[in-house]
Amino acid sequence: MVERHRGYQRHPRFTKRLEATFSSGGLSFKGILSNISANGLFIRTSRGFAPGSIVDIELIMPDNRISLLKGIVKRTIKTPITSSRNGMGVELLEKDTIFMDYVQSFREEPGTVQEPEQEIKQATPQAQEFHIISCPNCGVKNKVLSEKLALGPKCGKCGTPLNISTP
Repeated sequence: MVERHRGYQRHPRFTKRLEATFSSGGLSFKGILSNISANGLFIRTSRGFAPGSIVDIELIMPDNRISLLKGIVKRTIKTPITSSRNGMGVELLEKDTIFMDYVQSFREEPGTVQEPEQEIKQATPQAQEFHIISCPNCGVKNKVLSEKLALGPKCGKCGTPLNISTP
């Protein structure tokens, strides 16, 4: 599930995996970049800093060049489950040309995978018409897309075929 946080995702995000070293207040840790945009990134790590922390970030680019960035932690996710998506979302304050060239390069790549929520948002028609149909068996109200009425919809609770005749 893609999490949106108070509108900070104004720029398209792309899934990229890069090794990152980040530091703040004399502490330095390693993590893996999970997604990236021109304005921010998410670093998967179990050692995230508190929101509001200023962090220096060093990314190892695919061509082994080093990109140096500075950002502010906007959110930190810490759960006791190690397989969970622990990490921190960082809004970038300073970016170098290596980083900006990299972001621009995959922004224009054909077939680049954007975050799933953005793909769904782009693929969803603006106006969809639904019908609310009560189940004749259990009485539950079912929301059915107009274009699905011809497929013989069934109740989501009990599986009884729904009466699609017009009232």
